Amino acid sequence: MAGPGDEIAAGAGGLSRLRASYADREQVIELLKAAFVQGRLARDEFDVRVGQVLASRTYAELDAVTADIPARVAAVQPPRPRVQARALKPAGSTMNVIAWGAMVARASLGNRQHKDTIEQCEQGLAGRERTHGRDHPDTVAARATLASALRAAGKLKDAIGQYERVLADRERTSGPDHPDTIAARANLAFAYRSAGRLREAIPAYERTLADRERVQGRDHRDTLTARANLAACYQLARRLTEAIPAYKRALADSERMLGPGDIDTLTTRCNLASAYYVVGRLTDVVAVLQRALTDCERYLGPDHPMTRTVRVNLEAAAQT
Repeated sequence: MAGPGDEIAAGAGGLSRLRASYADREQVIELLKAAFVQGRLARDEFDVRVGQVLASRTYAELDAVTADIPARVAAVQPPRPRVQARALKPAGSTMNVIAWGAMVARASLGNRQHKDTIEQCEQGLAGRERTHGRDHPDTVAARATLASALRAAGKLKDAIGQYERVLADRERTSGPDHPDTIAARANLAFAYRSAGRLREAIPAYERTLADRERVQGRDHRDTLTARANLAACYQLARRLTEAIPAYKRALADSERMLGPGDIDTLTTRCNLASAYYVVGRLTDVVAVLQRALTDCERYLGPDHPMTRTVRVNLEAAAQT
């Protein structure tokens, strides 16, 4: 996916020499996550490759990171910039919503590698500001890459500051309805949520959903993701009277548009069960998880990590 200023030029060399955008890096990271979940990459190798992606500048460099990963891996968990899919996981006697994709993304790159990556991103941003100015699309994309690196390193306060700047720059230069502007708001919402700043995260998620529906339509995959993310944030804020209807709407839309075996449909169903658990509707919890387990076994297989997680949750709920 090309961002503003990433024109696709004809001529010798094709895309390989063109600069990659922030969205391109996010897509490659999602592909690496899928490969990790399938056991194609060891944790250490995954860590190293994520660092390489964050430091990559061109399409050729990104292609080199995933050259040995089959393209069909993307079909298992499609690359979706800024998507945060979720699954249930038992935690003692309760069940919590967690970021299914983030379970993998949280794998530490190591302090030194984080530091090196951040320094490279800072240098890249400074160079683009000198060469192009602060409003050039490449400069804004470089700032977004820095924000992502800071978030990955756990420097949430610094990351939020950069994400806020990116959103302001996107709104000023591209307008409020540009896809990159909407994505910038979604990233800021996620950073707020990661930092526990739910009073700021929820309005950002609500605005993201409204913008997605207006600009991309109610059935676009990004819109479905935005609705599921908002529902999860409502649940984290203990606003269950809003979370449960939002989950049910997200589940119905996802099942209709993507099918019962899509990873987003499965994870939204699990999160609906989690919300039911919080309010004590145990009969509904068991019913929803039984359906989730059936679908996971059918579409993902009995040994998939998510299938095993759902099976453990169902056993725990049935014994409660």
